[in-house]
Amino acid sequence: MKPSYVIKRILYTFFIFGIVVTLNFFIPRLGAGDPAERFFPPQGGMSDIEFEIVKANVRRLYGFDVSTGRQFLNYVQNLFRGNLGTSFQTGYPRVTDLIADRLPWTLVLSVTTMLISGVSGIMLGTFAAAKRGRRLDTGLLNASTLSTALPAFFIALVLSLYLGFEWEIFPAYTDPNLVSDFTWSIQGIGSVMRNAALPIISMSIGGIIGYGVSTRNSVISVSNEDFILTARAKGISNTRVLFRHTLRNALLPIVTSIGMSISGLIGGAVVIERIFNWNGMGTLFLNANDNNDYPLMMGIMLLLSGVALVGNLVTDLIYGVLDPRTVAEGRR
Repeated sequence: MKPSYVIKRILYTFFIFGIVVTLNFFIPRLGAGDPAERFFPPQGGMSDIEFEIVKANVRRLYGFDVSTGRQFLNYVQNLFRGNLGTSFQTGYPRVTDLIADRLPWTLVLSVTTMLISGVSGIMLGTFAAAKRGRRLDTGLLNASTLSTALPAFFIALVLSLYLGFEWEIFPAYTDPNLVSDFTWSIQGIGSVMRNAALPIISMSIGGIIGYGVSTRNSVISVSNEDFILTARAKGISNTRVLFRHTLRNALLPIVTSIGMSISGLIGGAVVIERIFNWNGMGTLFLNANDNNDYPLMMGIMLLLSGVALVGNLVTDLIYGVLDPRTVAEGRR
């Protein structure tokens, strides 16, 4: 893969990110009105003069006392400094601090789920394709039909009911003191794993089945290619043909699917986090939406967009390594 292709994809990613930053700034302001009056209404017997003074101080605090164009320039300058603004929450915390507190806990769920789903799904789909028409293959296809009808939140509720409340194998709800009491010790890590078990299982079931079916179909499609038939005619073992030749070429659409799922690493567990009371980014975004805290919502949305763009970039680069023909076609 030539460096020119990599540079071109990186520049294109930065261009799209610039558009995202612009939209992320202006869209929330279309119907926001006066933030100082909307989020800080007059208190008690406050006079009109006192209320105007309060609003002026609030506008100055959040940078609303200048023109919209000047606000946008300030916003971009702050982004280069890593400053996403100030939240409307009590105490005026920085958006970056709020995100930094919750992001690791969401990554515990999402990264673990993606690894389990990806590895297990690819292996399951590969063996199902090799045993096409047998019990494993039939069971995977039936499970795919069932998982399509059962969304992740329903699976989460069922697991919470039986594994949490009825059999008490795992906590039905996350310990509210998990974040504040966490320590880097065997007991602390074990507590996180125990509380994260049900959310991860709930999110992994659909992912394993989805990646499994995609891998199965892709492997079966590649198995009929001429180079696979040639490899078998040379006397290469079925296991080597399956994993070294067939699976490698069948992974192209799977890589795309995994790359697209990277965008859901942060925001994809919103409902699951709410069901299990997990204090991650999903819960933080819902609270920001309930409280009309649009600086915090802007920060979260910008982070989600950035992760999605990085995921697309990584997917393009990996695709170019696995199949150099895509790079050659892109130059024509």
